[in-house]
Amino acid sequence: MVVRNVWVAVAALAGGLLCGMPARAAEPRLTAALGETVVKLIDVGPKVTRVVVDETTVFEDRESTLVSFVNAYTVQGRWMALLQTDTGAKECPTRFRVLDLGAPKPSLSLPFGSCSDAAQVSTADNALTVSMPVPKDGGTAAWTYRDGRVARTR
Repeated sequence: MVVRNVWVAVAALAGGLLCGMPARAAEPRLTAALGETVVKLIDVGPKVTRVVVDETTVFEDRESTLVSFVNAYTVQGRWMALLQTDTGAKECPTRFRVLDLGAPKPSLSLPFGSCSDAAQVSTADNALTVSMPVPKDGGTAAWTYRDGRVARTR
């Protein structure tokens, strides 16, 4: 009797979802206010994270095991956030992206990094620079984000 009741409840829920009943929205894992802007990281499903800025989805990551917020920075009055993506890959477990909130439309940079999670950030000359060790050769690499583009600078 108990098993039947559970099955009926599950079937009713599935039927309701299939019939167009509203599904519950995923709760944000992180909410951050950066100036007048609200940034959210929402885990929608396994390996699916949405980056939402003021209720608008800017990016939906379908490859990383985890997207996390490292820190926020102001560059010439513009808010930028550094996001870390854990790839789950043994060869390169970590990459980074810059979320630029200072443009008329928020944007996310292409992924970058040396596969190290030991990022150090500096801001100067209207740019955000992320430096980190290079695990393979022991040196240091740097990427600079400026005017909507990220480029390796060292």
